[in-house]
Amino acid sequence: MALIAPRAEPERVRERRRAVALARHYRDAEGLSIAQIADRLGRSPATIKAYFYDPTGDKARRVKARYQGVCRGCGAYTQARNGKGDAYAYCKRCRPGAIARRWTQQLVRDAMREWRARYGRLPSSYDWSRTHARRRGGVALERLTGGNWPPASVVTAAYGTWAAARNAASELACLGPAHRGRGRATTRA
Repeated sequence: MALIAPRAEPERVRERRRAVALARHYRDAEGLSIAQIADRLGRSPATIKAYFYDPTGDKARRVKARYQGVCRGCGAYTQARNGKGDAYAYCKRCRPGAIARRWTQQLVRDAMREWRARYGRLPSSYDWSRTHARRRGGVALERLTGGNWPPASVVTAAYGTWAAARNAASELACLGPAHRGRGRATTRA
């Protein structure tokens, strides 16, 4: 039987527990006032009062949860606005008017095919990298600025790898396994 290790709690939780224990000790054992405890711990009196009222912070978390909403589109939590029950109806991703993805997989494939039609080969990540085009200058920079190409990072985000994007854009990948290898010279010396 495997033992499950307890999850490590964040440092702020451990610090709050230590501060609560010290505040209780100062109040119960030494009889100090809230102002005196606040001075000793380097905290505000309001924080010390909160330690006594809500030692674990659970009450504050429940109050904050009442201010959150649930997205009508995807069910994710939404941010609070002006008070209880007034959270946003949609999350940032789903809200009406949110920025739609500009580059879909189909648009990336079409851009790669257009590059191949113009320059005779599929683009590499270096071809669509603004940094590399500026460093290389000349023809590389002209090619990049001469069309509407997605950034290299967008291609990776859409397909996972450049190889997958290039395979999707190549005609050989579109034809199927029976047609692969046709049209290639496979002579060996």
